[in-house]
Amino acid sequence: MFFLMNGILVLIYLLGIIFACVLFTNAIESLGSKLKLSNSATGGILAVIGTTLPETIVPIIAILSSFLLNKPAGLNIAQGAIIGSPFMLSVFAMSLLGICLVFLKRKTLNIDNNMVFRFYKYFLITYSIGILASFIHKFEFKLIVSLFLVISYVFFVKRTLAKAKDDFIQEETEELFFKKILKAKSETICLILFQILISLVFLVIFSHLFVHKIAFISEILNLNPTILSLIITPFATELPECINSIIWIKAKKDDLAVSNILGATVFQAVIPMSIGIIFTPWILPDFILLNSFVVVFYSLFVVLTLLITKKIRLLSLLSGLIFYFGYIVFILLHSL
Repeated sequence: MFFLMNGILVLIYLLGIIFACVLFTNAIESLGSKLKLSNSATGGILAVIGTTLPETIVPIIAILSSFLLNKPAGLNIAQGAIIGSPFMLSVFAMSLLGICLVFLKRKTLNIDNNMVFRFYKYFLITYSIGILASFIHKFEFKLIVSLFLVISYVFFVKRTLAKAKDDFIQEETEELFFKKILKAKSETICLILFQILISLVFLVIFSHLFVHKIAFISEILNLNPTILSLIITPFATELPECINSIIWIKAKKDDLAVSNILGATVFQAVIPMSIGIIFTPWILPDFILLNSFVVVFYSLFVVLTLLITKKIRLLSLLSGLIFYFGYIVFILLHSL
């Protein structure tokens, strides 16, 4: 009965996240159209700003609890959550697109190859530098690395937005939900921003409740905190990006779906990682370094197949499931 009630609550919170994501994607598309931005900028910048809130908050709270409540485990949880997010996004979330293609009976993604290369380039460079920073022991050098990562992200955003104006193509978007509900005459910026704000409030609340419930169940089952921070927590907090991408793939807006995942991956490789480098010891154990190797290897595999075939094909996406679940099996065996 106990597990049944908790299972029902998890399902309710998940449905709440999905509802918030539907509201959010609807408003973000309208905002991107209003600002005359391309799909890559709408998905990779605008959508990311909102949906990365849950997964960015988790390591910050863990670090604060470590310092304020004298809980040393908080720093390890923060490091696991920071490393786990790019793993979840770059491997599992991309594989999820492949699963969507199977159900939609499609074999490739219709995307802008230049956009994908640009996003992967920034991600692989910044992520690799962030991981290599774990071998640096002087705080001054770590601070320089963190500043470099943040500056790189600012440059990435600036370049993406500049490209967005050139690549903008007016597409028909679904009518704003709040326009229907409030029976407004037009989709004003204020109305769009109001819907985004409401969707983000729901998103943060339901994501927090979902993560809290998952953590509670993990403690009851006596799971290793490393598994929670490295795998379970990112799985919960990255749900907004995953659900957004599913919604956009179903609507045949592949650029929005892919840019949302890759844009969030770039963000996670820079902002949370910069925080981790400065405010945690940032000494990564071997099993986390192996996680990073899996992320880089699979990302390079996708880029290589894209270079050769000029498409992101179903097989290269679904192969990510082997990398993802292969590592999960390893980490479970490692924790025994």
